Amino acid sequence: MIKLSIIIPMFNVAQYLRKCVLSAFNQGLSTDEFEIIMVDDESPDNSLDIAKDMSKIHANITVISQKNKGLGGARNTGITHAKGEYLLFLDADDYLLPNTFKFLVDMALSKRLDILEFGSQGVLPNGNTTYKVAMHSNGKIYEGIDYYNRFKYMNSACNKLYKRKLLLEHNNLFLEQIYIEDFEFNTRVFYHAQNVMAVDTIGAHYLQSPDSITRNTSDKKKAKMLNDLITVLRITKSFSEKAEQNSKNNQYFGYRMCFINVTIFYQLIKNKKTYAEIKKVKRLLKNENLFHVNYALPEGKKDLFRRTFLKHFWLFRITNPLFRVALK
Repeated sequence: MIKLSIIIPMFNVAQYLRKCVLSAFNQGLSTDEFEIIMVDDESPDNSLDIAKDMSKIHANITVISQKNKGLGGARNTGITHAKGEYLLFLDADDYLLPNTFKFLVDMALSKRLDILEFGSQGVLPNGNTTYKVAMHSNGKIYEGIDYYNRFKYMNSACNKLYKRKLLLEHNNLFLEQIYIEDFEFNTRVFYHAQNVMAVDTIGAHYLQSPDSITRNTSDKKKAKMLNDLITVLRITKSFSEKAEQNSKNNQYFGYRMCFINVTIFYQLIKNKKTYAEIKKVKRLLKNENLFHVNYALPEGKKDLFRRTFLKHFWLFRITNPLFRVALK
């Protein structure tokens, strides 16, 4: 039985591929218990050649090439070709920690989980750790929305084992050619999940690259990020309106929409937008009933930002010039 399918999208990642893939072979799983699906998303470098060379050595590696569809599209291709009971999304510049995933996969199988969240660390190219995220649900299993209303682990799709059947039954695929696809994807997946659990085992290291969209200085990418955040906000609102209206669902979707709102305005400040530009975005959101800022966030700085500025919007007029100077 194939217990685990590891899906690795490829786009300009040749320098990282071998380390990433080899980390999957150091998990205590036999080669007939897991597969690796490497999806070439029309990468311009030699990622495809490296993947093909590795597939000649390891029979459980499948290499697929496609026209560029972005990270979400590459993951979707992996989902539709996967055979494992559980799926793990692994970005090619990240890697798994040794002897971790046999334990995690066997736990997910024995408890019949839909989602198992695990811990991770962010690392710089020199190996230094920048952050660590680890929490647990005290061994308890929760329905998806109950779980999410209690625990805010990570918005990433990479620190989770997903039951493949859950994704296929509800057609839970990623949006394509869009940033923050993980957040939107998880909104739907947790809504449909029935058995979710968290462990504090550190399973992977995630490379903190200066090319990350959240650190990128390209005006074009910043503009796309803003547009994609608003798109995801619209999709989340539409999805929430189709859900059963009750207190736990309202809390779930209210928090999700609040988080996106805070991220939008946080990015506007970070990108040194003027008060007039910020106010224009607020007006657009209010006109579409998308401005939701009433739910507390677990991230201290962002929640302070929400309580101080988004609840008292006039403060932007006074403090925005100071932010612009401070961020120079």
